[in-house]
Amino acid sequence: MLWAGHTLTDDDGLPLVPISFDPAGSTLAPVVNYRNEISHQWARRHVLRQFREGQVSRDAICDADFLLVTAGNYHGEPADYPCPVCGGDNLRIVLWVYGEQIGKASGSARNEEEIGKLVDNGRECTVHTVEVCPDCKWNHLLKAETASAR
Repeated sequence: MLWAGHTLTDDDGLPLVPISFDPAGSTLAPVVNYRNEISHQWARRHVLRQFREGQVSRDAICDADFLLVTAGNYHGEPADYPCPVCGGDNLRIVLWVYGEQIGKASGSARNEEEIGKLVDNGRECTVHTVEVCPDCKWNHLLKAETASAR
């Protein structure tokens, strides 16, 4: 029994702090489970090799449209490596989501937290991880995978 004015303590005598958890009011993002990854690294290396050997022009591979560049600037995360074409440090990684189950959000750039909310309640979507350089307009699909709530 606990009387007013008494504090609960743990085995070391430290006070226990009451913690409540309300899932509806939680700000924690749902954890996303990724599966069925399809890597496009081989195709990326092939295109870059062709570019370095002069078989493909820079204009042919640096063709990111306005929407992709804008998504890279505002929704993308900085890559931890330079652009493979221009060598600039502004390369961005953007996540694009697709799928019927996510409705109007399909075909848009999202961050990890937003993807977690989209796939909550048993929904799934395909996430395309794309690198884009806002400076030279290089872009390439790195991988596609299915996202669902854990």
